[in-house]
Amino acid sequence: MFTLDQYAARSCALKVHHAFHPGLTKPETPSGAGRLPGSAEFATTAFEMIRAGSASVADLRSLAGQPSEIQEQACLAALADGTDVIISGLLPRDWDAHRAGRADLLIRDPEGGYAPGIVRYQRVVDARRDDLAFTWSELDDLPRRQRGTGWRYRWHWRWPNALQLAHLWRLLGATGQQSAGGPWGVVIGNDEVGPAGIRATWLDLAEAAAPPAPAQVDPADVAVDPVPPVSALARYDHEFAFRVDLAERAASADPDDPPLLHPIVSYECSHCAWWPLCRAQLDDDDLSLRISKSPLDRHEISALREAGIRTVHELAASDLDTVLPGYLPRVAHRSGAEDRLRLAQRRSRLLEHGVELERTTKGPIPLPSAPLEVDVDVETSRDDRVYLWGFWVSDGNGSGRYHEFSSFTELDDEGEHALARRAMAWLRELVAGTDALVFHYSDYEVVRLQRLAAADDEVMQWAVDFAGEHFVDLFRTVRQHFFGAGGLGLKVVASAGAGFHWRDDDPGGLNSMRWFDEALHAPTETARTQARTRVLEYNEDDVKATWRLRRWLREFT
Repeated sequence: MFTLDQYAARSCALKVHHAFHPGLTKPETPSGAGRLPGSAEFATTAFEMIRAGSASVADLRSLAGQPSEIQEQACLAALADGTDVIISGLLPRDWDAHRAGRADLLIRDPEGGYAPGIVRYQRVVDARRDDLAFTWSELDDLPRRQRGTGWRYRWHWRWPNALQLAHLWRLLGATGQQSAGGPWGVVIGNDEVGPAGIRATWLDLAEAAAPPAPAQVDPADVAVDPVPPVSALARYDHEFAFRVDLAERAASADPDDPPLLHPIVSYECSHCAWWPLCRAQLDDDDLSLRISKSPLDRHEISALREAGIRTVHELAASDLDTVLPGYLPRVAHRSGAEDRLRLAQRRSRLLEHGVELERTTKGPIPLPSAPLEVDVDVETSRDDRVYLWGFWVSDGNGSGRYHEFSSFTELDDEGEHALARRAMAWLRELVAGTDALVFHYSDYEVVRLQRLAAADDEVMQWAVDFAGEHFVDLFRTVRQHFFGAGGLGLKVVASAGAGFHWRDDDPGGLNSMRWFDEALHAPTETARTQARTRVLEYNEDDVKATWRLRRWLREFT
């Protein structure tokens, strides 16, 4: 007898296979590995907001180290008591259906029973300008559902969350505690949904809103783009049944039997304990290993492998017109599947020849200029606060100077706004009476200015108006004239094209968030100072990279 937890259906099937194959041993996982930095802190904040509300709460987190039987009995007792919200409830295992699971939240339905909830350190909704209904709750009163418009769950990106909720919903059925109001679940993301801030989004797990698995696509729908969605419950049932069957087949194998599945690289690999085992089975030229920008999914890779195409070299040399008739019916779940494959082949051909950046146009590249040119880049913390505005001011003689405005503190709304205001007041004084342009890469800085501008703040209103006339997005120019094997991010383009190199061995926005955390919370003053210096040098290199990039773009004739 065995059970699979609430992550199995949404995660790589190889994790299930490897866990049950008698010839494979899982490497030890370092404490905290695979956890998104900041996620635990966000969950704690959400739970405290729930505890501070009007609903009755049973917080079972303190039982985490107790035997599972004690935790299950505590959860059952809270369910039987009709507690409004149960935090970290371990539901009794359903051995017959092979299910086990712990719910971040169990929320009482006024009509009877409970709905499952999860907390995620991610954006889960988008603003909408239609009249489609949106169901939500305030965190201080989770059982009370409210309906409105203006927002929509990000089904296209966040559908795996719904599979996790579907698992917990099915597991609740084994206890007789499914919500009488039907299969609904809750996702709490870190979005600020309206003036109230964080809210809980309710998902109808029976709504046809999730993308189907390839085997769920009706052959009659192959020509339909996009392919009709399915419910989260239907997708979950399909995925879970596959993993149960896989676990049974893997468990019945002999230790010396080869794996039943071949690895395909996905985003999960970077934090998976099984990765060393999977990597050893992959060719160095494997498609899923080498193409990281707009990568083909595991079903697309599988379809290509069945067509005899496993590597970048093989895809680069393939005649897609002969491949597509057999390939497309296998990937009917994917909108734009042909375009995705042709894009992957284009990247394969560049990689085959060692080309990172390809010019797609000829002649000079038009780029505005001014007597005073400034480059800007911002850094944000894990809670999406801009704590650093960095500028490079060109002197017209091939060099320049770095100027920064930073706050290595835990910023709130007022502090973030004050920092931006200081930076923009300096910029206004710098450009006063001068024909000036400010260069940036992508529209992120402009979006942040617009978000931070207040109607009664004359300096920030000036900044928004000035940005509309005098800010230049270099990414738009690059996108019009280049194609990148690894995308067109600043690190790729400035390195491969302009020959710029960052001082840090591992530069990147996610890393800078970690360095900011260390600058605030490292155990010694020396470590905090080193992290602060690392962030500032990284930001300085970012603005110098945009400066070097525009100089390079102007060299084309």
